[in-house]
Amino acid sequence: MAQLDWPEGSIDLLWSEGAAYHLGFEQALKIWRPLLTNHGIAVISEISWLTDNAPQPASAYWQNAYPMMGTEAENVAKASRSGFSVLSTHRLPSRAWWLNYYEPLRKRMQLLLEISPSHQSVIRETEEEMRLFQKFSSSYGYTFYVLQAV
Repeated sequence: MAQLDWPEGSIDLLWSEGAAYHLGFEQALKIWRPLLTNHGIAVISEISWLTDNAPQPASAYWQNAYPMMGTEAENVAKASRSGFSVLSTHRLPSRAWWLNYYEPLRKRMQLLLEISPSHQSVIRETEEEMRLFQKFSSSYGYTFYVLQAV
């Protein structure tokens, strides 16, 4: 994701669901911005704090898992610093995480555990993430940032 092979100014629309996570939101924006045409659009999802006062268990978990996680306001500022105008933001409903991500993942985790018990530590970590989200989904979630290159 950090070494995309497109010429500068060649992309009219960049759509990213979850890929910025691997680089950090601001770093991804800085790397991807030169690829966009003038006034090109980027729609990027990013895990974001939905509150300024996250509960301690969620804060501790995400400080370890993704310390670059910011609030929506912080991410808007990062986008502005990176050469974008923020056209809008849209929160992904927590039920979408459960229906489209966690429930299918849970089924695959069960299969993986049956096939390869050596993956228990990864499965335990993922189960912890699910428990935290179940308790604290009002504190964090995925936000889509609709951005225009300026």
